[in-house]
Amino acid sequence: MFGPLNGVRVALVAAAVVAALAAFFTGFTGAGVVLLVGVTIHGVGWLYLYNQRDTDASD
Repeated sequence: MFGPLNGVRVALVAAAVVAALAAFFTGFTGAGVVLLVGVTIHGVGWLYLYNQRDTDASD
């Protein structure tokens, strides 16, 4: 259902979260906010697509 690149996507999102935390800790608040907003939008989009999936379709 999620495809072969799901692991890459997870790694990239996790790296964005780590980068956001590092930005906050080093004083780059604007960059941290932008990264967290992007991760949040990504999560909301993923949740929407996950809820719209066709449960009858096979992988």
